[in-house]
Amino acid sequence: AGGKACAVARLNSLWERRACEHLAPMSGSAAFAVRVLFVCAVPLAACGVGIELDPLALILSALGTLIECALWACQPAGRKGKQHNVRPTRYFPLQLGLLYCMQLWVVMLRSGTPSGGAGGGSPEASAPAPVPTSALRAATDEFYSPADPPPAAVVQQAAAGLPACRAPRHHRQCAGGSNWQQSHWRSSREGLRARCAAGGAEVVAADDLSGAAMAEERDFALKTVKSFFDMTPADVLHEIVVVDDGSSPPLSQTHLNPDVQRQYKVKICRHERTVGLIGAKKTGGDAATGDILAFMDCHVAPQKNWYRDFLQLIGQNYRRMVVPQITALDIETWTQVGSGGGMSKCYVTWDGDFKWGGPEDMYMGMLSGGLAGMSKRWWDETGGFDDQMLGWGGENIDQGVRMWVCGGEIVAAPNAQVAHMWRTGSAKTSARYKHVGDTLKNRARAIYAWYGDFAAKLDDFPDFAGRKKREGNHWYGDMSNFQKVKDRLQGCRPFAWYLRRFKAVYEDGGILPPEIFMIREEKSGKCLHFKGHAGTSGSGHENVQLDDCNPNNNLFFWHLGNVNRKTGACCSGLRAWNTEQCFQGGIGRGKAGTGICEITGRNSQQHWALTEDGLLKSRDRCMGPGDKDDSLMEAPCVSFRSKGGARFTKQSVKVPIETELYRKAQREHPEAFELLNKQLQEASKSNSFGPAICKKEPGSCLAFFYSDGSQRCLDDEGQLAADKSSCAALRVVGQLVQRAETGDCLDTWSDQDPETWGFYGCHGFGNQQFAKEGVSRVCTTS
Repeated sequence: AGGKACAVARLNSLWERRACEHLAPMSGSAAFAVRVLFVCAVPLAACGVGIELDPLALILSALGTLIECALWACQPAGRKGKQHNVRPTRYFPLQLGLLYCMQLWVVMLRSGTPSGGAGGGSPEASAPAPVPTSALRAATDEFYSPADPPPAAVVQQAAAGLPACRAPRHHRQCAGGSNWQQSHWRSSREGLRARCAAGGAEVVAADDLSGAAMAEERDFALKTVKSFFDMTPADVLHEIVVVDDGSSPPLSQTHLNPDVQRQYKVKICRHERTVGLIGAKKTGGDAATGDILAFMDCHVAPQKNWYRDFLQLIGQNYRRMVVPQITALDIETWTQVGSGGGMSKCYVTWDGDFKWGGPEDMYMGMLSGGLAGMSKRWWDETGGFDDQMLGWGGENIDQGVRMWVCGGEIVAAPNAQVAHMWRTGSAKTSARYKHVGDTLKNRARAIYAWYGDFAAKLDDFPDFAGRKKREGNHWYGDMSNFQKVKDRLQGCRPFAWYLRRFKAVYEDGGILPPEIFMIREEKSGKCLHFKGHAGTSGSGHENVQLDDCNPNNNLFFWHLGNVNRKTGACCSGLRAWNTEQCFQGGIGRGKAGTGICEITGRNSQQHWALTEDGLLKSRDRCMGPGDKDDSLMEAPCVSFRSKGGARFTKQSVKVPIETELYRKAQREHPEAFELLNKQLQEASKSNSFGPAICKKEPGSCLAFFYSDGSQRCLDDEGQLAADKSSCAALRVVGQLVQRAETGDCLDTWSDQDPETWGFYGCHGFGNQQFAKEGVSRVCTTS
């Protein structure tokens, strides 16, 4: 690059001549530095004006810099120690021009990329103008507690005209000004599009994404976005709103870059600091612009036609929340495990926790968590999520009760399946987000907002009672936002109405027991002591042992629980009071055990009853005193005869506070239950329980009572039971008496004892033959 080389070159280009004249007096190092600046001019200029370049343009400048470094390092030494260029100087401007042309071509190609894709939505005809950041900041201030400073403003990640994350808004009028209450959507996609100009369904994906721990969840977020885009038709998917909850670096700079946003119709809303799942959903729901919102976690994969139930069910009633069938997800292949069979139905407990289970119909009293859909209008009317709940947990309790008592409903989508990644304890599925908030406080807010007088039940749970004692009666915070919702919706029903609406759970399932009692073993004089704690069991099972009876300790009290499958009413088991644990018999080591209650009565291990004659019994097996003092054991009932029998009695029987409050509400406000009671009565006429053959041939199934006047009947094990709900359904077929449910035959066990019976495979010999005597009497023939 010396002056002599330029003099000999005889350059004709004016630009080249000026460049050489500028470079001539420079040293080799200075000239090298200037060339590198020219090579990096485009990225530096873009950085200066705030334009985000395509990675390919950056790569081209990097390659040019490497070439210059190599040429400078390889310059041979000339006379008097001077260096000669390997490349003639005249070629540098040509190289530079070629580089600029390629970078400009990349920029033009990027700006012309279409926003649509093969699998999902088409671009909108026109996009609304972005909302200024100042407006977004003001809107953010509206839904964060003054006591808890709001996060940095939710900002738009601009991408080729996609609409900004909007501030919370009131219900927007659709094309033609039609009113949702005056019109019904058709279940077809065309009907949905015709209803509203903005049209389409909307996916709001929210998750707790933060810090360096995002290494795994970022991949899941991208796969979730792709899954929804691929599984949702273009004319249904309006947009996918992803809430970046304080991740660093932001999602928009890694997995959900502007190209991805354009291709998959993604709109990113960002919190500069983590507020948790609830706040993320609140931001996403408020920012959404579609007619239907589908809230999803960032580690799910919707299955084929998942959206159809959402459109149809919400189209029938805009005040519906729809919950899909939740299945398992293989995170390696991002496919559903198995062919389905997911869970969706839940119920809420007195301490504001949810448990799997519910009524047999399509309706459900509670949702498990974040997977649900609802109309944008109903979201706006009900106020969305509580703005003072942080982190996650408790928002589902709030939403579940809020929907029902304020005029809405929750239904299970029978054909909509969404595969969900479960936390299995492995490194790949472990939670990596930043933990914020207070789940116990969130649950308390939901309970004090909607339970009314029933919130007094929290005093039975030490975790809540302890917080109240330490922090005061209003430790859960200001509740005025809930009152605003009730006022806006012109009042909401009492919680007792909710309990009555889900009679199948709370009455038939035994959660509103007529009485609670201690169970004393007569020989030792001690009582069954539940060794867990009030609320949810951490392990899912607990121990039971005999201890000195203590009527002041709630863990000694039991009540009937779980639906009796034969009658459809309560009960088929024993439940520890204020827990989700039901008695399951002996477990050895002188103890009994419990497991999570299956309130529908399908778990035969929980079919235990305290009979009128004092047996703690399940079929032909009983609990009784063990070989050691104060120990328990399970054995055939007849085996305890040699030990003097095994007898238990109820002690300290009383009506629990929840049942007292329930009866009081119905007694003092009958008008609130009048219509509901009529509906329940009508529904009960179409409900039938028991074996299928009994439903198919009405009148063919009978209960057999012993003719000694004791009113004892044969149960499913052929035992004489005093409890009429235990009576087996039997059919007389010729000279045989068959159990309706299984088809096996009543057997005399070939003895003359009128109190020993059993069921055995049908063979038709004398010990299984019976004859009718009159209209209502059946006797053995041998």
